[in-house]
Amino acid sequence: MLQESQIALDPLPHLKNNFQNDLHKVDKLILESVSTGEPLIEKIATTLISAGGKRLRPLLCLASSHITGIITQNSHYLAAAVELIHAATLLHDDVIDESILRRDKQTANTLWGNKPSILVGDFLFARAFELMVKTENIRFLDILANASSKISEGEITQLRCIKSLGLSIEDYLKVIEYKTATLFAASCQTGALSGGANEDVAYQLYEFGRNFGLMYQILDDVLDYTDESRGKKVGDDFRERKVTLPILLAYQSDTNKLFWHQCFNDKTVSNATFENVQKRLYELDAFDQSFVIAKQYAQKAKESLQKFDSPISEKMNALIESFLDV
Repeated sequence: MLQESQIALDPLPHLKNNFQNDLHKVDKLILESVSTGEPLIEKIATTLISAGGKRLRPLLCLASSHITGIITQNSHYLAAAVELIHAATLLHDDVIDESILRRDKQTANTLWGNKPSILVGDFLFARAFELMVKTENIRFLDILANASSKISEGEITQLRCIKSLGLSIEDYLKVIEYKTATLFAASCQTGALSGGANEDVAYQLYEFGRNFGLMYQILDDVLDYTDESRGKKVGDDFRERKVTLPILLAYQSDTNKLFWHQCFNDKTVSNATFENVQKRLYELDAFDQSFVIAKQYAQKAKESLQKFDSPISEKMNALIESFLDV
């Protein structure tokens, strides 16, 4: 049986003090959801869930409930469900990407293999939908089912576009919207609805979550080339041949297209090749250009919060700023 202490509460400081009790209840629901008679499920789920994630999605779900009304039992169910969906996607992502580290720890697929990781990911998806059913509200099921299908579609599109240096920025943005932003958006939208908001108000929070998620993923794509403190190996995206925004911006502005094609077709994936790519990205100002685009989405996210005049909405704004301060 899992112990409650195995699930770490680590939301960001701008909001965590306001929702510690609610996050504790959410983690208890997660604990109950991953407790089962099959020990391997518990081992794999615990490895991931207790690894120190930010709990951003459940945190924003609860915050959206709070600024539009009140936090309800359904808010807790939904916050736990979105975190389980997120955990499931991480298990699947690590298999697809053949990742060996997540949050400075070995991934489940490294420890137990691909087959158990995929199956436990499926298990977590199922548990998430069981929590949605407990809300007895088909609208919540509709929103999160739609988000889940978009996440899968985004993953498949990204897989199809591996090494596609001709990918348009619009197509890249669609991939990260589906893969990342859609779950942030659904977390905020369902949180608002569970707090008592009408559809129009909930859509404002949907837009906040969507733009926040786009900002978040663009910054993550930049940090993959620049930050060694994320608990992941710097350059994983390049080694997996993912074409992200810094690469697209550099490729589009570089007259030496052959350099990029040679690097992305280097079968050895050598450190020297990565360092050459990293250096060229700096020379072409690709990181700063990506940061400018991320700030544009951050501003849109802030605009969606303008009608909510509360200390919590102010802290949600501060949360955005904390991500831009990289």
